[in-house]
Amino acid sequence: MSKVNIKQIGNGWCVASAGKLTGMLEKTFVKDDMGLTSMEISFGSLSEGQAVPFNHKHKQNEEVYIVLGGKGVFIVDGTEVEVEAGDIVRMAPQVVRCNKNTGSEPFTYICMQAKDNSLEQYVMSDAEIVE
Repeated sequence: MSKVNIKQIGNGWCVASAGKLTGMLEKTFVKDDMGLTSMEISFGSLSEGQAVPFNHKHKQNEEVYIVLGGKGVFIVDGTEVEVEAGDIVRMAPQVVRCNKNTGSEPFTYICMQAKDNSLEQYVMSDAEIVE
């Protein structure tokens, strides 16, 4: 598990780099490095034939996976679901999940994790236009 490189930081904001995402063959978490307080974001990449070595579920957090490259399957409550670059997968906390690369290039994805049913405001209901 590698860390992100903080490139710039200010009062209430920062810019970080996780490096070249499509060539990475490990898991990178950004919550601590970026000071996130409402979610965890990670970048993952599995090489040809590689799988996450365990099934898991969560106590309270849902996950959203955005597939950036390659092809793979998510094993969701025992059912294999094929995915490829451009697909977005949502998992409720109680869903048992795992994923593996079924293609010949790295299977690369972003995973966002946040507390289920916690979003109260979003887009313009949370925005204030400042002139």
